[in-house]
Amino acid sequence: MKLSHCVHIGLILALIFSLRIDGAPSKKPVDEMLEVARKQFYAAIEDEKRIEPTIALFKQIGQAESNYTGRTEVYIGSLIALRGKHAFLPHAKLKWARRGLAIMDKGLQKSPNDIEALFIHGTTCYYLPFFFRRGDDAQRDFKVIIKLMPQQMDTYDPELIANVVAFLLERAKLTNDEKTYLQDIGRQLSVIGYQ
Repeated sequence: MKLSHCVHIGLILALIFSLRIDGAPSKKPVDEMLEVARKQFYAAIEDEKRIEPTIALFKQIGQAESNYTGRTEVYIGSLIALRGKHAFLPHAKLKWARRGLAIMDKGLQKSPNDIEALFIHGTTCYYLPFFFRRGDDAQRDFKVIIKLMPQQMDTYDPELIANVVAFLLERAKLTNDEKTYLQDIGRQLSVIGYQ
């Protein structure tokens, strides 16, 4: 067999094995790790014991995929701020929140146009007590997300976009045009099975 035939067969086999059963490209291992980390992140909001393993997983993802460094830092910062929720003493709550916010801000500077990083940063700022004065940051993040959606929406999991849209419709300060735009996206997502 000629070398070029072996190369063609190798390429065909690589293509076949890179497809899932349904014909869609399979996810990279780091993307699968990111899915797991997202689920752990939301579980950690209620369960303090999940914070440390989730931070470790996001660090691992950031090291494995440099494109995710800013996003993973935002998640890590949010998780560190979350330690404040579970801290007993008021000064410890404040210390963890400030430390986490600094890490989140640094991560967002690295990925200022990442919808997921903006969403985690924005929602964390949104839920902070008023004396942190982060409400404007949250609304700014939400406005940037809306601006980026037309170009980036297809690069994210539809379920994630559906959750972002639902949150923004419920919590963000929106103009009528923004509200209509998000409602249209919500309808499109519900047609394909995401709400």
